[in-house]
Formats: sequence, structure tokens, C-alpha cells
Amino acid sequence: AYVDELIAGLSAYPAYYAHMGVINTEGPRPIDLSMPEPVDSRALRERIDAGEWVVDLRARTAFAAGHVGGSLGFELSDSFVTYLGWLYEWGAPLTLIGDNADQILDATRELARIGIDSPAGSAVGDVRSLVGDGAVRSYDVSDFDGLAAAAAERDIVILDTRQESEYAAGHLDGAVNIPLHKLPHRVSDVPAGEIWVHCASGYRASIAASLLDRADRTVVLVDDEY
Repeated sequence: AYVDELIAGLSAYPAYYAHMGVINTEGPRPIDLSMPEPVDSRALRERIDAGEWVVDLRARTAFAAGHVGGSLGFELSDSFVTYLGWLYEWGAPLTLIGDNADQILDATRELARIGIDSPAGSAVGDVRSLVGDGAVRSYDVSDFDGLAAAAAERDIVILDTRQESEYAAGHLDGAVNIPLHKLPHRVSDVPAGEIWVHCASGYRASIAASLLDRADRTVVLVDDEY
């Protein structure tokens, strides 16, 4: 009865929860929190092309301004492990990109707390040094005033990445709702055109923007409080 009452009103929850019970029951294993093996620009490109997870930890506006094509932006913040653990394909090789070694080490420790141990590699430094012979990718960042102005002058797609309950409580007219945790499998459901993506604060939207950019969609990140 206690469990039934606790979970009766539970909405969508991070996918890594399914693994945490088993990990906690078995007890902790030795954890290696040392710096993951450095990789160069060629290895980064090979891993991305192979479909591996290459995650950029830098600030979401820095990622938007310039990043390695095909990498995913998960800004290292209080929400980092919640959303990476939610979307991450459990057991897949994971390579981290950061501004510096301290950022990589902080992320490694946070990931270990949810059972994602020993990332497969790391790369630090200016993004231009990480793309090799390739081009730096980027997309625009705006706010809700910018979204309103754009919607008034041309046809745009408004993508709301909040959960269904948030959307039901109130949303922008004409917005398409695909919660972030469903987006990796529903990118093809996002209408064609210029996509302005938002959430409640900009964090979930920034991850969604990187997913859409990886799919070569035209995207604008709304980095603003709903």
C-alpha cells in the first residue's frame, strides 16, 4: 500500500532509475575517477560517425556558438546527470568534451553517482582544435521576445520540450509538444522548417537543440525563463 501510494501519481521519470535499483542492491564496485583517456579530433570524428555518445559539457550558449558536429550538448550543471541519465543508451561508449580537465573530472564523478562509470575518452580545449579538418557547427540563441518577433514575421516551428503535464497547464499557441526524453526517437516528428525550441528555463531546450542540430535541422535555442 505504501509503494502504491508513492507511485500512484508518478509522471515520466529518468530512464536510469531502472538500473539504480539493481546497482544499489548489488552494492558499490571500485570506481575509477581518474581522467578518461585523451582523444584527438580524428578519434572524436570516428566515434561520432560510429554513432557513439560524444557529450559536450560546456555552457549551452558556448555550445550553440561553436561545437563539433554530431556531439550533444549537456551543460555541466545541477541537472546534468538527471537528463544525461534519462537519455543515455545504457552501456554505450561515452566520450566527454570540456573546457578543461577539471570539468571532465567533475562530470566523471557525477556520472559515477548514477552508475555510469569510466567514460571511454575525453577531449579538452578550444572547439576549433577539436574539429580537425571539419567545420565548427553553430546555431542561434534567442529569448521569448525574439520568438514572438520571429513568429510575427514568418512561419516558424515552435517546439515545446517540457513534459505533457507542463504543456497541459499552459503553452504557446501552435507549439508542438515533444518532451525531451521522447525526442531522440521522435526527431522525424518535428515539422520541417525553422525550429525554435524552448522548455521552462532553457536547459532541456539546449539538449533538444543539440539533438536537432545533429539531425541537420535548422534550430534556434530559446534560452529564457518560460
